[in-house]
Amino acid sequence: MGHRLAAVTVVALAGGGAARADIVTGSARGADLELGRPAVRATLRDGMVTYRVRYDVTNTTAVADDAHLQLELPASGQVTALRQRIGLDWIGGRLLATEAAQARYSAYVDRPFVAPRGAALITGSGAFYDLALSFVPAHGRIGIEYEVVAPACYLDGRWVARYPADVDAATFAVAGGRVLDDRAVDALWAQDLATRCEPFDHGGSSEQATVLAWDVGAAVGVQAQLTTLTVEGTTVSALDVRVERQLAAVPRRSSVAFVIDASRSMRDRGVADQVAVIRGYLAHVPDAKVEIVVVRRHAARLFGTWLPAPAALARLAALAPTALTTGNGSNLDAGLALAAAILGDAPGPRRLVAFTDDRLRQDLDDATLSAALTGLPPDAVVHAVLPGVDGVVADREHHLTPVIAPWGGIVAQAGATGDPSAVLELVRPTRIEDLRFGEQSIAYELGAGDGTRLVTVEPPAPITGWIWGRQLTVTRRDTLPDRIRAARLALVAITDLDEPTARSLGALAAVVTPYASLLADRASWTPGGLPEDELGLTLTGSSGSMCGLPYSVGHLGTIGHGGSTGTGTIVERPAIDPLLAAPIAGCAATLGAAPWSVTIAIDTTGDEVVDVDAEVTGVADPAQAARFGACAVEAGWDLALPDTFTRLGGIYRATFTAR
Repeated sequence: MGHRLAAVTVVALAGGGAARADIVTGSARGADLELGRPAVRATLRDGMVTYRVRYDVTNTTAVADDAHLQLELPASGQVTALRQRIGLDWIGGRLLATEAAQARYSAYVDRPFVAPRGAALITGSGAFYDLALSFVPAHGRIGIEYEVVAPACYLDGRWVARYPADVDAATFAVAGGRVLDDRAVDALWAQDLATRCEPFDHGGSSEQATVLAWDVGAAVGVQAQLTTLTVEGTTVSALDVRVERQLAAVPRRSSVAFVIDASRSMRDRGVADQVAVIRGYLAHVPDAKVEIVVVRRHAARLFGTWLPAPAALARLAALAPTALTTGNGSNLDAGLALAAAILGDAPGPRRLVAFTDDRLRQDLDDATLSAALTGLPPDAVVHAVLPGVDGVVADREHHLTPVIAPWGGIVAQAGATGDPSAVLELVRPTRIEDLRFGEQSIAYELGAGDGTRLVTVEPPAPITGWIWGRQLTVTRRDTLPDRIRAARLALVAITDLDEPTARSLGALAAVVTPYASLLADRASWTPGGLPEDELGLTLTGSSGSMCGLPYSVGHLGTIGHGGSTGTGTIVERPAIDPLLAAPIAGCAATLGAAPWSVTIAIDTTGDEVVDVDAEVTGVADPAQAARFGACAVEAGWDLALPDTFTRLGGIYRATFTAR
């Protein structure tokens, strides 16, 4: 015969405040049942926490009864194992189809008494799990142990988990980890813990929770793992990416060549900004050797030798004001070629950091810039830097990106105004940027100690993410434990699985679902209910007892170059002829009265001359023509263009003739 619930549920108090907990009620006869102090052991593996929970259900009255417990599990927790102890024997549970498990359990409840023994049954899914005990002896106890697996979240270089009850830390064993008190939790995450963990554990938590933490330590690198499985025609992908406390270490005893853009368009302020970035960079690598190449019309070494970083900084501070004066010319290709040459036989990790305002002569194409780096060893790293605001903002769409791609660096806007940490990203990579699953954005940025998890039923797609100019390496894992883990994550993260898929995933995951339950009894037992001589007794009352895981989103900027008047008006293009008339006349004086003609083309970026070409005609003597042309070219390079040229760059042409 069946029995109806006939008791009132009372939740025990812990630590002076209400906490969600496992709750027990006597059912058939209203026996006064209590839960003993729980013992909880938590173990972390592959970002999942297994909780083993053990306690006794005690019957303090003189009648045997059955019992029902409402289990309070961690967010996205799934029950994986069950045992009950009757007397001295522990009896393990087995996972059965829910219908079969419930039918056998009902036989224990509905049939006549056979012996002082019973079954334990866990059913449920999602946030609701129930444990039923068909027999709790009078003045006796039943030992219960169940295991729950739940996702942990990765925050600030730690794995973190939340157990939804304020359990006495003395009863909690955390293998390789620790229980955090409220002060530590507030100091680390304030009130933001639940929000930051939600993408990992796909659920909330109780107002009171025991917070567990496992420190990763001082590891360096990034872990990216993908498991893909297909069941019932549905493909599940589970991706975990986490950055250790450091993504990469600072290079030791490196050789660093900087290319300073001292072109006129950079202005003195721009040169000062470049020097500030150099100072910030060298603050991180005091054991480095340094050389600086200065680029205007030509490229030249500033020191003429490799200097230790402290000596290089001292030389920079002691330079005469004219040493880095801006001038005409932006031959970035010459600067790259010279820096590549001096790095060719340099020892240690090799780094090339080239500054530019990207205002270059029109015929300087990317192929020429790439050729300038020919011979640079493949283990070197090249960055192209456009001075800007504090920090480092990569621009992966910039035309220079393919130029430096073979050396794995970045094109970025960067600046430092006294804080070296602003440019640390140029010294070593500190983040993963633009992490994607196919076209789906997972994270704009993952910095040191950050992580993310994606569980999806989307078709397989490439996983991309940038560490400087190189793609993130993702390890594919397909062992049986990996597949089980992926199945468990899919069951809690994906809410619209069809029944065949959910059944198959549940079978692989070996967890309690609506289609499978855990039953703990001996298969050889003949089921039987409560003793008949105790029927009719109606002691009421019961008691409950407690027993019982972002990203920082960064932003990727895009660096644009160009300009306008800002007024909506058309600026009249200035004439260059008047500026050249006197210098060209001086050049022509060497020809005497002979006829001549010269056409000069001057490439400008605003008021800076970046290229000059001259074509001489009408001069009979080739040697005189060559000297005249060279003089005209120098006249172009020597121009100091007035402010009227600032807003309009391009090529200016002027022709001068004498008959």
